[in-house]
Amino acid sequence: MLSKIFKLFPIIRRKAKFFIHIPKRVFKKPSESNAVTSDLFPIRNDSEWSTEFEFLNVPGLINGDNSLKHSAAIYFFGADGVFLGQEVIDTNGNGRTTIQLDKFLIDERKLAATFAVFHDRPELAFDLEGSFIAERGYAGYKFRDMSVKGYVHGNLDAVALAGQKIQKLGNSGLLKKSYLVQHPLRGPATYDFVLTNPTNKRVRIRPYISSQSKSWERKKDLFISPMGCALFQFEVSAKEILKIKFESKLYLGRPVVFRKTDISMDVFHG
Repeated sequence: MLSKIFKLFPIIRRKAKFFIHIPKRVFKKPSESNAVTSDLFPIRNDSEWSTEFEFLNVPGLINGDNSLKHSAAIYFFGADGVFLGQEVIDTNGNGRTTIQLDKFLIDERKLAATFAVFHDRPELAFDLEGSFIAERGYAGYKFRDMSVKGYVHGNLDAVALAGQKIQKLGNSGLLKKSYLVQHPLRGPATYDFVLTNPTNKRVRIRPYISSQSKSWERKKDLFISPMGCALFQFEVSAKEILKIKFESKLYLGRPVVFRKTDISMDVFHG
């Protein structure tokens, strides 16, 4: 009998770990049936970076008619998660419109660090059947005066809007989880890792760096308020290859990665 228990122990431990660590949902379902959802996109707006957004005509894509006019509201938030204002954008009957966010970043919006895009709920030719209009499209980033841009798509349904009420959809738990960035850091380069917080709670992020021959070295903790973001920057020397992971209570602590050198740039999900 005892031997059977010992044989079952690894299975029980594995299932218990699955129950504790693996969430039923990475993000919550909006509480209102008429809600629209969006990712929480990072903004780069300084002397080196500028940000744009590819705004798609969602009802036009669904109904097969891009001549349909459609609008949405961009909500801007500071790094501390404070709401800084909104701006209405319109497709003007186009299938896709490139929105230069810089022109909206005036006055207090100059402090914007994240944004969400909430589409007007469109008239569709069919019932959504419990689904939600979502914006998980592409944000574009330009580095200095380089002729190329980097684009990255939305990560998850991070925030919902029903009426004028914002609902944070991100989940966090009691136990810490590690997210290993699936990209070897190669030098010489500077890496900027931007993490957002789509949950209702302030979260702590613990970065760890490792080479192939060394154990994980913990770096300075990051603290992110709801709807805000934090940036972790790291220099990688020539011929150096490193790994990085982020430990937090977020169910999905996945960063947007900006890699830059004097002559190149790239942006991608970790």
